[in-house]
Amino acid sequence: MTSLSTRLSKDEYFLLIIKLAALRSTCARRQVAAIIVSEDSHILSTGYNGVPRGFPHCTIEPCEGTMDKSGNTERCLAVHAEINALLQCMRLDLANTLYTSCSPCFACAKAIANTPITRVVCTEEYSDKRGKNILTQAGIKLIQKIKN
Repeated sequence: MTSLSTRLSKDEYFLLIIKLAALRSTCARRQVAAIIVSEDSHILSTGYNGVPRGFPHCTIEPCEGTMDKSGNTERCLAVHAEINALLQCMRLDLANTLYTSCSPCFACAKAIANTPITRVVCTEEYSDKRGKNILTQAGIKLIQKIKN
């Protein structure tokens, strides 16, 4: 990251916003956020992982999947940050880059591959590499930035 006297790059800027958005997460396993931006770097939507609307938050009442092994989301009730950002994006046709705390899982990568998104920027790698393979096959550039 740059010093305070130096202007942040767009990637640094959006990755800092990701850190704040992740604080809204209601998942007890991991705090993840996603931001979708247009080609001219306007934020189109944000999302964070958490249980479906109306369900008790896992941070208060943990779901069955709370203690499951990393990468196993079968019993986890959380809707992933990337899916929430896609669902809330009113102009998906303008989507260009998705910023996320963690590289997309297999299910999220499939959804992203079905959009105009051409670039995914993340701060850490997800344990299940199948998502990374889907993005590569779809021609979507995956960039991992070092977490600060």
